[in-house]
Amino acid sequence: MMLHICCNLAGSTVFPQMFEALRDEGLEQIVFVPEKRRRDLGKNEPEGVKTISALTVKKSDALFFSRKAKRSVPAIENAVNLSRVKMIHAHTLFTDGSIALALHQKYNIPYIVTLRYSDIEAIWKYEPHLHALAREILRRAQRVVFLSGAARDKVMKKWLGVRDRALIEPKTAIIPNGIRGEWLDGEARAACESPLRVGFAGKMVKRKRPLDALQAVHKAAQMGTPCVLRAVGGGKLMNDLVAGLHEGDAYLGVAGDMDAMKRFYADVDVLLVPSSAETFGMVYLEAMSQGVPVLYTRGQGFDGQFAEGEVGYSVVCGDTKQQAQMIGEIAKDYAGCSARCIGHAKEYAWPIIAKKWMELYRG
Repeated sequence: MMLHICCNLAGSTVFPQMFEALRDEGLEQIVFVPEKRRRDLGKNEPEGVKTISALTVKKSDALFFSRKAKRSVPAIENAVNLSRVKMIHAHTLFTDGSIALALHQKYNIPYIVTLRYSDIEAIWKYEPHLHALAREILRRAQRVVFLSGAARDKVMKKWLGVRDRALIEPKTAIIPNGIRGEWLDGEARAACESPLRVGFAGKMVKRKRPLDALQAVHKAAQMGTPCVLRAVGGGKLMNDLVAGLHEGDAYLGVAGDMDAMKRFYADVDVLLVPSSAETFGMVYLEAMSQGVPVLYTRGQGFDGQFAEGEVGYSVVCGDTKQQAQMIGEIAKDYAGCSARCIGHAKEYAWPIIAKKWMELYRG
């Protein structure tokens, strides 16, 4: 039996879909969710998968992950027959990984750990006193999984010395997030509109760089590629974006569900989200599923999934002139790029991704 430890279940759409896809593959599994808010208990549980939520995290714990593990291990022992657990999958490095490490040390159960955005771009980056814990979790893990090659390269090059790299790199794997089948109904587009409709979708926060997207669109227009911006999302920078719109640009509010996002993608020709940090970037994959080529940040999560020009291009974060140039490049092979987006998006369907996990679990 697989024991998942997943502290982010309540606020995620990815994890329930993953566990349900693994259920369909016949995996015997149980999900333990360490929570700090009573209102999140039982929230977002996957259908047909036993899930146990427990209030084992306190606000005062903050970055004291040993406290979370100390409370979570007894809760797991009381709820799970650990003699039947063959493998643990920790879905974050620090919170979930520290619990998996504690169980491994006590019961010698092997564990797999996945590294995500908060692990790589937030906790590690700003909490150097936790570096020793991170390395210990990685050393003892049976497998270490990343959502993209860019994320793996960052960790291997910046986190680890020569000895640790030699130990950890051979047991790494890359398995991206999957996409629901309901997304895979898009059709390839024969041509783009003129002016080219450049979409931005995401939180209007500094990390997502919505104002860079706006500036890049205006620069592209100045450089000879007629284009306009279409933006959805809410956040602190929304008013700044709205204030900077030119004639023809449009802010379309917050898209609250999949149908709303499909309508948004139907109204754009290319997606530009030049984030400063991503571990994967589901928005790119969703756009591809609707036949929309993508401009994604170089060196971040989505980069390296495909060759340049296959489904779009990588762009340099903060370099709005280069981003403007890439907007112009999209139009040169638009029909081919759109068709390739449709084909490649299907490769990320959850049944396909779940099979990759099953292969890794068995190995």
